[in-house]
Amino acid sequence: MQCDEARLIFFSPTKSTLRIAEAVAAGMGCGNVSRVDLTFPEGAGEPEADGGVAVIGVPVYAGRVPGIAAERLRARVRGGGRPAVLVAVYGNRAFEDTLIELRDLAVELGFKPVAAGAFIGEHSFSSAALPVAPGRPDDADLQKARDFGAQVAAKLAGMASAADAPELAVPGNVPYRDGCAPNGLAPATKADLCTLCGECARLCPVQVIRVTETAVETDGDGCIRCSACIRACPTQARVWDAPRIHEINVFLNANHGARKEPETFL
Repeated sequence: MQCDEARLIFFSPTKSTLRIAEAVAAGMGCGNVSRVDLTFPEGAGEPEADGGVAVIGVPVYAGRVPGIAAERLRARVRGGGRPAVLVAVYGNRAFEDTLIELRDLAVELGFKPVAAGAFIGEHSFSSAALPVAPGRPDDADLQKARDFGAQVAAKLAGMASAADAPELAVPGNVPYRDGCAPNGLAPATKADLCTLCGECARLCPVQVIRVTETAVETDGDGCIRCSACIRACPTQARVWDAPRIHEINVFLNANHGARKEPETFL
């Protein structure tokens, strides 16, 4: 089975997951690569059902597939028996039940999972003062993603069809661990730095940020704490100032600062 086409299907608010998925596809050597971006709600309800080998990528939120990513996968994606490569990107703590949940979801949608990988990206709460996996994925991570893609291509080449692949074994538990729940926390805006440019609202994957003529308003109950608005703010006006987030970041910096490496499953 040849990889003539790859379809990247991803939820990636800060682009870390997208970068890994692109590197995996590059390593697979597919002649044509197309994209289905689930990061934003536009197009929900338009099923996607074409396009060779699927590379399905999600970030890890509290050891799970983000709930909004699962919703959008179910709304927009159909497998049609295609092989799927599963990618989870986590912030150097643990990926826990994400890969097994993503595998089960892919099977539910009609894909045939043939490989999976857990890669590292800078944690959403990472800061200059309390970094957690800063700068990742780095060049070494992207090379490992390309190497993984080459291994996937070799596995596919040894199969007549995706139906020949055995059930993919990945770590994780069923029932899955509890995931993220709304807790009213969201990034704040420093009024003295904010220019009301609207970039934070434009890039919010759940559209809970509203920019008026005088202020930026955020619905904390709807925030998924992805930090996309913080990473995108051109004046560094968006910040985490909640004590609970600071406590978590202190813990992560102290206990999960040592470099972890990608894990792959074929």
